[in-house]
Amino acid sequence: MFEFLITRPMGFIIKFIYDFAQNYGLAIILFTIVIKMILLPLNVKSQKSLRKQQKIQPYIMELQEKYKNDQQKLQQEMMKVYKNNNVSMTGGCLPMLIQFPILIGLYQVIQRPLQYMLGVVWEGAYDEILHLRDAAANLAASIPGIMGNYAGAEPLNIWNQGQIFISKWAAAVGTQGSTLEGVSGMAQHPWIVNFDFLGLDLSTVPGDAFNHAISSGAWMGLIIFIIPLLAVIASVASMKISQIQAGQNSGANDQANQMNKTMNLIMPIMTGFFTIILPAGLGLYWIISSVVQIVQQLAVNFYLEKKGEDIVVTIPEKKQLHGKKRKK
Repeated sequence: MFEFLITRPMGFIIKFIYDFAQNYGLAIILFTIVIKMILLPLNVKSQKSLRKQQKIQPYIMELQEKYKNDQQKLQQEMMKVYKNNNVSMTGGCLPMLIQFPILIGLYQVIQRPLQYMLGVVWEGAYDEILHLRDAAANLAASIPGIMGNYAGAEPLNIWNQGQIFISKWAAAVGTQGSTLEGVSGMAQHPWIVNFDFLGLDLSTVPGDAFNHAISSGAWMGLIIFIIPLLAVIASVASMKISQIQAGQNSGANDQANQMNKTMNLIMPIMTGFFTIILPAGLGLYWIISSVVQIVQQLAVNFYLEKKGEDIVVTIPEKKQLHGKKRKK
């Protein structure tokens, strides 16, 4: 189900952009912008909900003090306030949660470019994989690392785990001796995906590049670590801007400060970990997603500041509170 709802549509979109842009990195950048624009209405709704939560927070704190010895009554009164103001406590987390299936789908597209981008099916691919594997093995002496861990591996295993290598073999071998019908004499093999972006191979896993550098002394390969580094910086910047603007709007309390400190510690670690153990293409998505999030965050908050008088919360037995005082 996930494959048909998420992975295949994402592969189709990335392939469409890739054919147009003729650049894999640019395809991921444009894909990220498209996804963020699709999610923009959800982000606007989330920001409005967050502002409402911030405005009712003082009253929630009053309820917590008033019913500190009656947790059941406290929960009832809090739920009444949230319901009256159409506020969901999980609404602010939804845009972040949506990112996870996107990351999983993108990972599968990057790992299996033949299947999800080029539309190659396993049936009929066996002979060509076998041909490319054996032809690439003859080039192993002149192209170090071209075989990866797939020298002598069965075609099905390569198909399931090493489609990136199949594509690289196709680029190295070309169409000579191809078993695919109608490809002889073509300018390039139809299974080629160019993962290069500004000199970086976006199919490379930075962690693997580090291990390779340790074993072979090829330290120049560590330049790929610029992707995890920028991903961490962009993620932290996005989080900081979000926290600063939330603090400006509501005033931070001790609980919020403690949560922010925890997030400030966890998010950089999580971002760095995932962008090191996953292909660099995912790291590029993470970078652009954070940058676009910053732009959207600033734009949405500017819009809501201008439209602040429309953000109204209803407090039982209290007057309505407006997001901004109207000018007399």
